[in-house]
Amino acid sequence: MKTIHSNIWYADESRAKSPKKLLVYSDRGDLKYTENGIEFNGENTELNIDNISHISLKNQQLNWVNYLVGGLACILLDLILGSGISDLTNTDWPLTKLFIFLAPICILLFWLPVRWVVVSYRSDGAHRKAYFSSGNASGFAALFGANKKIKKELMDAATSIQIAPS
Repeated sequence: MKTIHSNIWYADESRAKSPKKLLVYSDRGDLKYTENGIEFNGENTELNIDNISHISLKNQQLNWVNYLVGGLACILLDLILGSGISDLTNTDWPLTKLFIFLAPICILLFWLPVRWVVVSYRSDGAHRKAYFSSGNASGFAALFGANKKIKKELMDAATSIQIAPS
């Protein structure tokens, strides 16, 4: 039994938990369900996961460092190009207003609702996690249920090959 999803984003555990990542994924590629488990074949990463212990949906760590740096850069540019230090409450530079209002909206609309498929497994005696998300439509497909569908298919595949996710 092989079901293939192309344009899957994969994030290793360190990237998913990093608050300072620029990209939310480590690699892009194809996800396959085989009689032995799950295979991910990316541009730089190949994973064969056969000792699955749990499959769930979870948010990645918010990359708040990028939002903080972007906000501070906008405020600094506003001080230089805008009203200056005399009136810190008045932002004359429109990009500062745009960033300060747009960043929280992006967090609420794009980060919060997107839960990645997390596959917990054992490899070389260690517990590991692999994060997967649909990369279709530049990741927007995940907002509309693509990851829930992938999780269900992974659960079905894991059950059919006698891998018992908890």
